[in-house]
Formats: sequence, C-alpha cells, structure tokens
Amino acid sequence: MLSVDGLTVRADAVDLVRDVSFAIGPGERVGLIGESGSGKSLTALSLMGLLPEGVAASGTARLGERDLVGVPESRIKDLRGRDVSMVFQEPMTALNPLMRVGAQVAEVMTLHGRSRAEARERAIELLARVRLPEPGQIARAYPHQLSGGQRQRVMLAIALANGPELLICDEPTTALDVTVQKQMLELIAEVAPALLFITHDLAVVASVCERVLVMYGGRVVESGPIRDVFTRPRHRYTEGLLAASRLTPRGTRLPTIQGGVPSAGHFPGGCVFRNRCPHATATCETAPALTGDGHAHACWHPAD
Repeated sequence: MLSVDGLTVRADAVDLVRDVSFAIGPGERVGLIGESGSGKSLTALSLMGLLPEGVAASGTARLGERDLVGVPESRIKDLRGRDVSMVFQEPMTALNPLMRVGAQVAEVMTLHGRSRAEARERAIELLARVRLPEPGQIARAYPHQLSGGQRQRVMLAIALANGPELLICDEPTTALDVTVQKQMLELIAEVAPALLFITHDLAVVASVCERVLVMYGGRVVESGPIRDVFTRPRHRYTEGLLAASRLTPRGTRLPTIQGGVPSAGHFPGGCVFRNRCPHATATCETAPALTGDGHAHACWHPAD
C-alpha cells in the first residue's frame, strides 16, 4: 500500500535522511525506532509534505498509485488529512488554542468536501470513537480545558476524520503518564488502518507493531519482524539499543552506547555507526548495503 524507495531528505547540501526504502502493506503496523537525530520524524514529514522551508525530499514514495514526494503542494494537500494522516507528539502545539476542539475535528472534513452540518455531527461521533467521555461537551471545550490524554485523543480523532488509508504517529504517547499511555496505545491499535509508528521506546513499539525499522544517521540499518529483530538483533546499533533497554541486576551498570549521535553532516563515511561501534574495523569505512530477506541489516560485522 505504501512503497518508499530511495527517500533522501536534504538541507543546505547535507543529507539528513539517506536512501531510505521500506513498504507497508494494507492493515500492517510498522514501527520506526532510533535515537533522537536519527531521521525518524523527517522521514514521516516528507511523506506528509510538511518538511520545513529549505528542506527538500527526493526519491519516490507512493500510497497506492498516488505520489507523495516531488508533487505540487496542491496535489499533496488533497491527500493530506484524507488518504494519509498524522498524529503529532505534542497536541498543545498542533491544536489551535483559539478554536473549540469540535470545530477543529470538523474543519479537516469540510476541507475535503463535507458539509458543515455533516462534519459537526461526524465530529461528535469521532470524539466518542476515541473514547472521550461526554463527547458533546468535549466538542465545545478549548484545548487548554482538556488534559494531555484528552488532547491526544482529539488529535487522533482529527487524524481519523476522513478515513485515511495510512496513519502516521510520531511519538504520540511520550508526554502521557503510564496509565493513559497504555490506553492510547490500545486505542491506536484498535482504530488505526495501516500504521507507521515512530518512537524511541522499544517496549511501546513491541506492543503495537508487527514489524520494525531501526534508523541511525538518517539510514535504515536493520528491519524485520519485531520478534526476530528484538530477540536476534543483527546490526550492532540495534544490539546496543536493546542492551540499554533491558533490566539489569542491582549493582550492575546499565549498558550504554558510547558517545552520542553526531549532528547532521558530521556522520562518518562508510558505516554511519562505526565511530561508536566497538566492533568497527577498516572494512567499516565502506558503507554496507541493507541486505537480507525478511530480516535485513546493514552491518559488516553482524551480531551472532
């Protein structure tokens, strides 16, 4: 349903995302994980046509037969919010503080041709669908009058308003407490069509998704079914992420990946992870390709 091939995002002659390729089938839920600065959000924003000014995407991305990259704004505007929708991390910056939330849910439908009366009625149904109590009352509230969990449910209602084929969630539960986070994850799993779920929380992606893409340095370094990647990681970066997320015995130091993610334009040539990898050799000065059927990795010295 979604096919991405050779997606590259560039700003000021610097590649922020490089040669990313993946596919999502109808009804499939795919996670996208990696440290901050890995290129996860830029990948999603490029599919929505929402890249900042001065940042451009190339390559191909197709939702069915419809192009998402390199098309005029008028065309991507017709698709955005209708065929592909996105739930952002912080609803207080995504919602309009001067509009009642019911009007904001209705607006995305009127922009795509529904009458105002029909959109208002449908907005109440959507607020009920995302399990907001007393949806009629919630529809008359302003964003600041709702809790963080309620605002995030409003964002989900907006994203679902026009029955999109693909839902993109960019760390939608980061700011929520554990109980509300669990409820939101269950709701997303229940109502989402095909899903691209971006997070840095490995437990969250394991609870929602069937397949995972691991990004580092603007590249996909490993991909495959959740069970395979999380129990038998091949790339040394994935191995480090999993080791740092596991519980350790009391008195034992938590394993960490040495160093930090370089800023854009400062990743080493060859394997983008080699300056932090304890297994790097001279071979790693040449970039490895993402290889393997089903469970793929881009590493010269994969984990056993």
